[in-house]
Amino acid sequence: MIKVSIIIPVYNDEKYLISTLAAISPQINDKKHIEIIIVDNGSSDTFQWLEQSEQIKLLREKTNLNSPYSCRNRGIEIAKGDIIVLLDATCCPQNDWLEKGLNYLDTTKADIVGGNVLFDFAGKVTGAKLYDAMTNIKMEESIKKGVAKTANLFIKKSVFDKIGLFPEGIRSGADVRWTYKATSNGLKLVFCHDAIVYKPARGFKELLKKQWRVGLHQPLIWHELGKRKSKIGMVARLLTPVNPVVIKKNMDKRFGDEARGLFIPLLFSAQLSKSIMGLANLIGSFSKK
Repeated sequence: MIKVSIIIPVYNDEKYLISTLAAISPQINDKKHIEIIIVDNGSSDTFQWLEQSEQIKLLREKTNLNSPYSCRNRGIEIAKGDIIVLLDATCCPQNDWLEKGLNYLDTTKADIVGGNVLFDFAGKVTGAKLYDAMTNIKMEESIKKGVAKTANLFIKKSVFDKIGLFPEGIRSGADVRWTYKATSNGLKLVFCHDAIVYKPARGFKELLKKQWRVGLHQPLIWHELGKRKSKIGMVARLLTPVNPVVIKKNMDKRFGDEARGLFIPLLFSAQLSKSIMGLANLIGSFSKK
């Protein structure tokens, strides 16, 4: 029987991790062949309760703080599985998530499978949450371009033997760089619509932090992908307002009545997010890291 290692980096987010582990537990029929590795990245939460579990291994990444990719590397290094499953602590799986993902990896003969990431509004829909759900972790679209995000990935262990681990010490964007390296080396990456996890949509403050963080790292990704972006072009995009017609069309298509009355808050969130990311792109373009 194929062994599976589920690796989850965590920084605080204890309440989400509890829900995520509770959702995973019923899906594990043969516990001898599935291990769960939690890698803490310097949380103020102690997670001592995890140390009492026979099935869960708790590691602590203390060297590269603020880097979920270093956490994933520490888990991969000790993983016993033939299949590595990468999952965010905030991504709560649907009840057949593991079965769907593993079966798809087998039937498609893929090397990497990206699962579906849907957004949970936690009972309160806001403009910022709508924009987060519209623009972030679009797994299917990313995979069509040959890249993927690590929020929900099923990977053959042999892939890491071929192309190595994730870049160390990186806060954002290393998953895009790593999966591009994999597909550039002829490895097969596919999307599984039915391997579903639910991620909480970000509120306004967290959304802007995300846009800034991603924006700073995008120039490095563009460079590795061979895409040239002029600084003049970046300034022009920074100063260009969002298109309200496009925003409204996407809002209606994605959310329908759920977004009723939220167009102006969504438009505001979209414009500020675009400006924050554009400024971060410009600043990031001067960095050689």
